[in-house]
Amino acid sequence: MGRWGTMNSRDLVGRRSRAWVQGMAVLAAGAALFAPVLRADDAARAARLSSVEGQVRIEEGSQTLADPALVNTPLFEGTQVVTSQDGRAELQFDDGSVVRISPNSSLTLATLRGQGGSGEAEIVLESGLGYFELHGENTASQIRVRFGDCVATASGLTVMRINVDSPPGELAVFSGNAHVERGTTVAVDLHGGESVTLNATDPTQYNLVEWIEPDSWDAWNSDRDQALMSAEATRTGAANSLPEKNNPAWNDLDANGNWYNVPDEGYVWSPNDAASPGWDPYGNGYWMSTPRFGYIWVSGYSWGYMPYQCGAWDYFSGFGWGWAPGGCQPWWDSGSWSNNVGYAPVWYRRPLRPRPGPPRGPILRPLDGRREAPSNPVVAVNRHSPASAAGTSARERDGVVTIGGYPVEPLRPVTARPLYDGSASGYTGRSQPGYSSVGTMGAQRPAYSPAPGASRSVGSVPARPYAGRPAGGSSQHPPAASHPPSSSGSGRSSAPSHASSGGGGGGGSHTGGGGGGSHR
Repeated sequence: MGRWGTMNSRDLVGRRSRAWVQGMAVLAAGAALFAPVLRADDAARAARLSSVEGQVRIEEGSQTLADPALVNTPLFEGTQVVTSQDGRAELQFDDGSVVRISPNSSLTLATLRGQGGSGEAEIVLESGLGYFELHGENTASQIRVRFGDCVATASGLTVMRINVDSPPGELAVFSGNAHVERGTTVAVDLHGGESVTLNATDPTQYNLVEWIEPDSWDAWNSDRDQALMSAEATRTGAANSLPEKNNPAWNDLDANGNWYNVPDEGYVWSPNDAASPGWDPYGNGYWMSTPRFGYIWVSGYSWGYMPYQCGAWDYFSGFGWGWAPGGCQPWWDSGSWSNNVGYAPVWYRRPLRPRPGPPRGPILRPLDGRREAPSNPVVAVNRHSPASAAGTSARERDGVVTIGGYPVEPLRPVTARPLYDGSASGYTGRSQPGYSSVGTMGAQRPAYSPAPGASRSVGSVPARPYAGRPAGGSSQHPPAASHPPSSSGSGRSSAPSHASSGGGGGGGSHTGGGGGGSHR
């Protein structure tokens, strides 16, 4: 953040620190009017809704926050994501974990607080089918997944699928290691290539086999991993020094813009779109009301997650808008939202946040005249800067630019994300200890081809129909010592359509840290 208005480069060097403090004081005072302040013991944390396909909605308690759901929404503790019969959703976590749910599914972020090694998270899969790529580094930062009366935890990098279409459910571990407990009656460890089906009539019995039955939604999960891998291939390493360096949201910044290491400024990122004269960082998005923070901003830009949590947007004469991450402390750490525009040109219109709270009095429905309870609507924003904004020219993506009087080149990609390849055997891209590195980055993923293996079982397992999935027959899970099914079906015989939506990146804090530029 910086002081409002403009400043020449000579004044900027000597007065930047004082201007930052003054700007933050103004923002904090304004934000206090709109949102409650968190208690000291509330360690706020958020996941990012990173992809939405089809009909998806966001709820919290009895309140619908967004229907349809908005990509780049920060999801806090207590938030529920629900998909309809054509809906699919992906969530990304700050530790690098990714969670996806298929159509007719529902999950709740029951616990989500803290950060890093002290983070705590519990996800409840209430219905449907979920994929979990968990990166918990230690027991303190594990993400627990609860389904029915069971809870699953992962050790290290683990990829697993949980299906609760037919309670109490089944779990398959594609790679890594998972531990499943069902009250005090069942405790079982699974390794890559194994799956367990729990017994609906006897909580002490289960069926554990050393193969995985394929599912038609596995291809969609693989496609989403491929999209993440493509974004990861462009990563420059600018985020490596920041607290949330493992957050997948960084990758969308590298894929949709350039990082520059600017003398006296530090890292500055600018989206490709900002090369157009008059581009506005708050020109495309939504105001969404939340019970905890009031109205918050959800960017409509595909990469627009991290650059609106923290850091500062600053305007540089002759270059345009750039974002500096600062110390990577998101706005919800302070308990209130405020915009993070620092140095801006005189013609810039700062975002106008809607008044807090729902409309007063009941709402009259236009069709039948019935009255219904007021709600907090999602407010769409699509604005353009005035003609006077023209002052910069389009720039080449890989060319040298001038920021703050310094000629700088964009940073180059340095890393690649490990990618699950759709089999029980490993990942593509950078190899990990304990996992095989197969295929090449960007190659077509092989289909599941489970091999026969020994079966360990206790008791019997009922048939498991797939209610609410794509049209097709149901499948009987084979009992112990039977041959595995062919790879042709799992009851979800209609393959899902594949699409991807983007989202966010970045880190930093508008509560401190390295800053922006100026209109100079």
